Amino acid sequence: MKILVVDDDRMMVRTLGEILRMQGWETREVHDGPAAVEAVKQERFDAVLMDYKMPGMSGVSAFRAMKGARPDVKVVLMTAFAAEDILEAAEREGVLRTLSKPVDIRALLAFLAGVLSTKGPVLIVDNDAAFLHTMAEVLQLRGFETLVARDLAEARRLIQSRRPAAIMLHMHLGTATPGDAVAAVHGAEPDAPLILYSGQPEAERAINGDVPREWVHSYLQKPIAVDTIAGVLSEVVES
Repeated sequence: MKILVVDDDRMMVRTLGEILRMQGWETREVHDGPAAVEAVKQERFDAVLMDYKMPGMSGVSAFRAMKGARPDVKVVLMTAFAAEDILEAAEREGVLRTLSKPVDIRALLAFLAGVLSTKGPVLIVDNDAAFLHTMAEVLQLRGFETLVARDLAEARRLIQSRRPAAIMLHMHLGTATPGDAVAAVHGAEPDAPLILYSGQPEAERAINGDVPREWVHSYLQKPIAVDTIAGVLSEVVES
């Protein structure tokens, strides 16, 4: 797990970085808002721990710029000032929490451990709008967060903005061959387990040899039983 630490107080940054690394987390440390925004544009961070009051660009302004680049960014603001109206607005916009300085390290570590233990969404890629809607609703009822894409271009955009815990991919998308579809999705997010499904008989056999077997976690045949897909996703997300 990687955490970005942002504060113009260099001693604070160094201390927090050392504490987080002792917990086994990787850190990157910067000292102003623009550098933090650029870091988020360049890399994916599991969380950003940032001071509210910094020269030039405030933590709230930096958060808004980060969110424009990565909508799923997870930000915790630290503050020694009681700008409650601004901080409340930031939380409404998506800041995870605001912490008072001096920071309660035990509370911070417990909070970050909870945030970093959460899994990403399940991305479903299918050009059948009715199936997408139904499958997303079913999985949400089973406790899974879902994203849906009707083509490979939309899937790649969602993968760039979110980090899916698993990807469900229909093997027959428009003019793309099954092998091309798998290669496109795997190339966009190699670490996400890929679950392929099809309504055509022996679709699994048809793709053998086109893509490496290790790219694919599971093959499912439509119609897909709810318990079957929920079981596969639970196995993937918990692994």
